[in-house]
Amino acid sequence: MPDTHEGNLAKPVDRKLGDEWTDWKGETGSAELEANEGSATFLTLAGVIFFFLIALLNVGWYLVKPRIEQVVPAASVPLEWCVEGFSILVLVIVSAEAVSVARFGKSLLPYVWTERFLLALLPKSVWLGRKFGIGRDRVSNSFIKVHNIVLKASPDRLSAERLLVLLPRCLERATRSQVLDRVDTFGAKTVTASGGEEARKAIQEHRPSVILAIACERDLISGLKDVADRIPVLAIANKRPQGPCKNTQLPIEELDAALRFLAERKTTKSMIDRAL
Repeated sequence: MPDTHEGNLAKPVDRKLGDEWTDWKGETGSAELEANEGSATFLTLAGVIFFFLIALLNVGWYLVKPRIEQVVPAASVPLEWCVEGFSILVLVIVSAEAVSVARFGKSLLPYVWTERFLLALLPKSVWLGRKFGIGRDRVSNSFIKVHNIVLKASPDRLSAERLLVLLPRCLERATRSQVLDRVDTFGAKTVTASGGEEARKAIQEHRPSVILAIACERDLISGLKDVADRIPVLAIANKRPQGPCKNTQLPIEELDAALRFLAERKTTKSMIDRAL
């Protein structure tokens, strides 16, 4: 047994860096640890996947069309109209939504529809990215940027009255102090969660109207899949100069921008409430 007398405590063994990242090979300073991808990375990959799926649907139809004409000739034309009409409709809707969000900052579709659509494209986008040497976390970092843009373009979805800020336990002490100083002025509730289970418990306990989550891309994506269709989540990916899960840092300018946006939403709602 270790000696537990005061002044002679056994020193805790520091865990291996990245023990929660099974495919991390220990390269500190790598692109995966300092991911700062623009939204174009995910949009390009997702766009390729999307158009491939539309093309695959039409190719599949033309492969089975001769058999349909043989078995049920009367059904061939209506089915062709359905396939082509569906393809055109989806293309028009997705294109209109992309232009509206990018050009006017306003979403035409319900937030939940867009969020689920993007999440559905994410796994294949990660797969395609790897084919071009773009790692999982770089694609996920780009996805998070797109997610935040879409959420901000859906203002009716956001109410900052009950803001919950979720922090990772691996955040560097100085960075944590900076975060807490800024969050305290906002009057938000802050919870440090060591994993998804603790984060879910915090959400159930505090029942926030919006969540500001800071974590690695892997935890953020997992959390978005769990709650983003029920509670809006603004996500900020951390930086890992010493490897995963140890003394992580945060782009403070992204935190400031998120808090400014939420403060504006809070002020706008208060003005509307007074007017009513």
